[in-house]
Amino acid sequence: MARKYGVMGGLLLVCVLLLGMPKPGFTALFGGHSVFSDIGDALRDADRARDRYHEHRRGRDADRYEREWLAREHKLEDVRIERMSREARTSPRDVRKMRENGRSWKDISDRYRVDARRMGYGSKGPHGYDRDNDRDLYRHLYHKKGKGHR
Repeated sequence: MARKYGVMGGLLLVCVLLLGMPKPGFTALFGGHSVFSDIGDALRDADRARDRYHEHRRGRDADRYEREWLAREHKLEDVRIERMSREARTSPRDVRKMRENGRSWKDISDRYRVDARRMGYGSKGPHGYDRDNDRDLYRHLYHKKGKGHR
């Protein structure tokens, strides 16, 4: 009986230590990556930039706001590619090639048996914007000459 309480006490202590650990220490447990915030931060940044673009799209600085938004979408794509490559234990080059060939995040997630929600798939931005089904955005990321992604 005493051993049972000793084990439970030890587990409780580990939980308290992990929850009380500062973010850098907690992040270090996951190989230097915060598995909880990288996708979320990139999604929020892209959503905020898109909102700013829509607020100013009829003004004289519309091009600047559009470039900012698309740069944030590129960053989100990079973060998603890195995350998928870690989760699937494959190279980022392989994931990027699949995206360039028109594969959706849902398709790639299914291929590697990774929950697509871990890539931020299915999360709608403010005002119901669904970037995962925005074909114009996808074309910009991978097919627009001169402004494409890599």
